[in-house]
Order: sequence, then structure tokens, then C-alpha cells
Amino acid sequence: MAARLFGRLFAVLVFAVAMSVAQPASATALTVSSATCAVTGYYAPDPANYGTFSCTATASGGTGSYSYSWTVFSFCCGDSYYGSGPTITGNCKWGTVRIFTVYVTDSGGATASKGTSVNCTRP
Repeated sequence: MAARLFGRLFAVLVFAVAMSVAQPASATALTVSSATCAVTGYYAPDPANYGTFSCTATASGGTGSYSYSWTVFSFCCGDSYYGSGPTITGNCKWGTVRIFTVYVTDSGGATASKGTSVNCTRP
């Protein structure tokens, strides 16, 4: 008798936990579907040594609106980067590579990321 009661209570508990963490049927997983970078031109104050670039991320799925955060790995130069949304821009020394990771968080707290890079060569 006690074993059967325990089994039923356990089944109800498992069902309750499953229902509390289950996503609605319409929800999809958050993904960063693309993160692309391109050299966009020359840095006006010093075009012989520096160029400009732009990186843009595209996210899909998840819940509600997205927030974006970029991390930058650079081998030199301490260049400046601008932007906190889906696009980041900046300057890069010719002949260098910039490596980025974009982190996207939806309003439900889910996070996804994707890496990208830009090879700073003269256009």
C-alpha cells in the first residue's frame, strides 16, 4: 500500500516538475544564425595604416527581445570598437586579424553565442 502511494506521489511530482520547465509549443531555442564581419573602408585620420570594419549578428528564436554583448580578442594595437547592439564597428590596423564573439540574451534569460573574425586587409 505504501509503495503504491509513493509511486503515485512520485508520478505526480515528476509531472508537476516537467510542466513547470516545459516551454510552450510555440517557443524555439535561441540561436545566433549569423555573425559576419567585413572591412568597410579606410580610417580617415590614418588611411595608410588603418581601416574600418563592421560586424553584424542575426539572432532567431527564443523569447521576446534580444540584448547583445561583444567580446573582442586582438593580437595588437588596442583599437577602439563601437556598438552594443547587433552591430559593432571599429578601426583595425592593416594586416591584422580581429576575433569576436557575440553573446545574445533573450528576455527570458536564454543565451546563445557565435564567433566571427575580420581580416584587416586593404579593400
